[in-house]
Amino acid sequence: MSIAIQAQLLDEFGPERVMFKPEASPIVARLVELLNATEGRARVFEGTGGIALVESHQHGVAGTMPGADLIHALVALWRALESGDAPKAKRIHEPLAALLSIQTSLDAFLAVEKHLLLRQGIFKNTIVRGPVGFRLDEETQREVDRLFERLMEAIA
Repeated sequence: MSIAIQAQLLDEFGPERVMFKPEASPIVARLVELLNATEGRARVFEGTGGIALVESHQHGVAGTMPGADLIHALVALWRALESGDAPKAKRIHEPLAALLSIQTSLDAFLAVEKHLLLRQGIFKNTIVRGPVGFRLDEETQREVDRLFERLMEAIA
């Protein structure tokens, strides 16, 4: 959807009914373009699960729309950003971004998310309905676990 159409939707229906979650690359450039086109009236959410949240926050996003597995970390990151605690935001964002960068496809996202939800006691298994093009191998799982531990330390 073009920026012009998005701005038109906002004008027609208002910011209380229309919110945006740009996912097109480059994400930050797109959300800045939308904010500029709507003179800052648009409620724009970062659309990469938090990987671009630090940079997006600097431009006035309303939040992010993450997966369920890293909510605690994203809340802590948002609070650090809102309070201006840049060192804490950096400590949280580094392992978070590394974890998210492993999720290069929908199948990878589901595998990592389900693994982390199982680790947190939320899910009982990591079963993903097929066909599945990505399986969490032992080495990748160890890296996911290492990054998750680092992330949990950063938000403690």
